[in-house]
Amino acid sequence: MLNHKNVMFLFLLSFLLLSACAEKEQQASVPEINVPKLEAPKLEVPKLEAPKLEVPKLEAPKLEVPKIEVPKFDVPKLKAPDLSVTSDNKQIKIRIPDTVLFDFDKSELKPSAKVVLNEIGEVLKKYEGAKIEINGHTDNIGEEAYNRSLSERRAKEVSNYLKENYEEENLRIRTKGYGESRPIAPNDTEENRQKNRRVEIVIEPKM
Repeated sequence: MLNHKNVMFLFLLSFLLLSACAEKEQQASVPEINVPKLEAPKLEVPKLEAPKLEVPKLEAPKLEVPKIEVPKFDVPKLKAPDLSVTSDNKQIKIRIPDTVLFDFDKSELKPSAKVVLNEIGEVLKKYEGAKIEINGHTDNIGEEAYNRSLSERRAKEVSNYLKENYEEENLRIRTKGYGESRPIAPNDTEENRQKNRRVEIVIEPKM
């Protein structure tokens, strides 16, 4: 007969074997679950393109340089002192101080004035068909009406001399007395007032 210890040993051995077999059966019976792999969705990020800005082309403005017209006529050169001659493309202006032609507050030509007017008369012959204006001017000393009258008388005196000594059929001369209304300098000093007392001969040659 088996003793008690042997029985216990066999019992434990049998238990262990049965447990091992049961574990194997349990492991074999558990189904394998295939867990699908979850892939993160691929998000397509839209490409943001910066808008193409069309920068306007700035063109420098075309500046038209004015054409300087050369006078189409000869500008006279006068030898008489104190006279000034200016011109543009339309007119010639001869400016004569009143002291060259007249005594103070007078409208009769001085004898020495005739030398100057003779030279101017020779110049006028070159401008056949020209329009000629002889304008008298004064400063602002005295009454305005008197100054205008004095300037008119002086302009006519110069015109009469030129017509008498340099009679040209095609010369068209007119006179005007402006008095103190057209100064070329402020009437604040004697020197400036002297500049304003003058006779101007304006020649507009025939084109």
